Amino acid sequence: MKTLKVTITVTKNGNEGYVCTCDYPFEYFDLGGSGTTVEEAKKDCFTFYDEMKQEYPDKAFPELEVSWVFDFPSFFNHFDFLNVSKVAKYAGISPSNFRHYAAGSKSMSQKQFIKVKQAFSKMADELQAISLIM
Repeated sequence: MKTLKVTITVTKNGNEGYVCTCDYPFEYFDLGGSGTTVEEAKKDCFTFYDEMKQEYPDKAFPELEVSWVFDFPSFFNHFDFLNVSKVAKYAGISPSNFRHYAAGSKSMSQKQFIKVKQAFSKMADELQAISLIM
């Protein structure tokens, strides 16, 4: 079966939870989903895709290869094992402000956003450079 590369963006939807939106213009529907958590929104998105397969049985639906894009609050909801205060310190940002950014209750400046992206890149590089032993 054919594979279709799509980008699905996950964003915080105010106090309503999280929303997934797909960049691909499907012929009969817009692919998306919602939920109180990122995982629920992702599940809802794929459930909807499966429902559309049943709704249009004569159409060929490809397997999806998804690239995920998260806004800041969605990122921390999805990767909830990250300690927000410690990530803030690692990035050189006030933990109090950073918690607001992660919750979506305050917007960060472009300068702060660049600091965060650089910190995440540095973390990824450090993690890739290690070897674990048992």
